[in-house]
Amino acid sequence: MRAYRLLLLTICALAGGLFAARFANAAEPALLAYVTEFGGDGVTVVDVRAGTVVAHVATGRKPHGVAATPSGDIVVVSNEADDTLAFIDPASNQVLAKLAVGGSPHQVATSADGSLAFVALNADNAVAVVDVRQRRLLATIPVGRAPHILLRSPDGRRLYVTSEGDGKLTVLDSATWKPISEIPLFGYPRVVAAHPREQKLFQTVRWLNGALVVDLDRGAVTGRLALDASRFAAEGKDAHGIAVTPDGREIWLTTQTTGLVTVVGSDDLRVVAEIRVGSDPNWIELSPDGTVAVVSNTASNTLSILDVATRKEIRTVPVGPSPKRLTLVAPSAPTASAVRPQGDSR
Repeated sequence: MRAYRLLLLTICALAGGLFAARFANAAEPALLAYVTEFGGDGVTVVDVRAGTVVAHVATGRKPHGVAATPSGDIVVVSNEADDTLAFIDPASNQVLAKLAVGGSPHQVATSADGSLAFVALNADNAVAVVDVRQRRLLATIPVGRAPHILLRSPDGRRLYVTSEGDGKLTVLDSATWKPISEIPLFGYPRVVAAHPREQKLFQTVRWLNGALVVDLDRGAVTGRLALDASRFAAEGKDAHGIAVTPDGREIWLTTQTTGLVTVVGSDDLRVVAEIRVGSDPNWIELSPDGTVAVVSNTASNTLSILDVATRKEIRTVPVGPSPKRLTLVAPSAPTASAVRPQGDSR
């Protein structure tokens, strides 16, 4: 009888442990990072919670931009050297299709309903509009010279496009695809981030270790954030990646020449913290719940995973050559329309 009781207690303890583990996993949903390998031929897929590489997906030559639909059921990758988009099913990490879109596609953004992808065509001075479900090019919209970065507004009604060739930001209507306004940036624009509630953008530009503050209601640059630790390289690699926390209180910037992520208050523009990451940090994304930040380190071929609360690097993950852009995806269950690869649409 005593042996039976010990066995029963052991079984209960194991069952309790398994239940606790499953509960912990449920409380912390899976989060994947899709990272473009500009020096390779695809994306590295990283489990952010575990800090491990789970897949490599070949997409094309010089993959540059990447974005996921809001539901996370499709990941879209631009292949700069091939002038194509690749559509990935995150449930299987298979390429569903490829589509020729135009000259030198850079960053990608998706519409709020996930039906469209917008692609900056750097060589064509235009933005391509693509039907994500049908994998079909719908239109090409002229914008400024050498468009580089695209960002969907928090409410999904606007699309912000930065142009390297003429130093401006074009605001497009997401529904009509027509330009609404143009805002001079007085510099070579890099990456743009939006405040989640206020009509305000933060824009990194070449030669500034910091960011410009853009007032969308006034349609003008109204402020400037300049970090103290300024180290400029001859090629102008200064502050590049930028993201705003979901609560809008902080701005997180990557400085390529110093290997630092700097945390700044969005209201007073004062430095809150500095976090050492890898070499040449290019891009930064924050998880939807604001607990984790992920940084691509181009020169060290790594991904830095940062804890937002403690402001510390908690994991470093080796990835493919020259990691550039990244997007975060909460994987969903496979669907009948998403698991079967389709033919190349070029």
